[in-house]
Amino acid sequence: MDEKGVSMEHTPVKVVADKASRNTPGRVANSRQSNTIIACINAIGKSMPPMIIVKGKTEKFLRGFNVLEGPVGSKWTYQQNTWTEDILGVEWFKGVFLAHCGEERPRLIILDGHHSHETIGIINAARKENILLLCPTSSHHAFVVSIR
Repeated sequence: MDEKGVSMEHTPVKVVADKASRNTPGRVANSRQSNTIIACINAIGKSMPPMIIVKGKTEKFLRGFNVLEGPVGSKWTYQQNTWTEDILGVEWFKGVFLAHCGEERPRLIILDGHHSHETIGIINAARKENILLLCPTSSHHAFVVSIR
């Protein structure tokens, strides 16, 4: 599981113009705004639906996106800076991971050391659901939250 900031704008194709042209019309919007996508893939390459965090203060900011045409099962939410905050990490864990990880237990999930992955809400939910959390904090150290 990891999160990544991405732009929803596509990379423009090459535009052919006279070398002396000073203003060549762009083919994409001028927005440099990025959104965050939380994704999770298992060891055999099967992915869960993503959680997409758009910039906004209220749910009305989701109206600017065609959420019905997004990836099947994706969860859309908003946050003022599009960052993954603690509450959104818990929302992803409960609303996406637990909903799609299957019934077999115990399970192991590998998370990076981002603060939104190391919250009491996720740890308590993982213990309740018999999920092991592996959180490498550097290339040499890691902590594991056991279910016992």
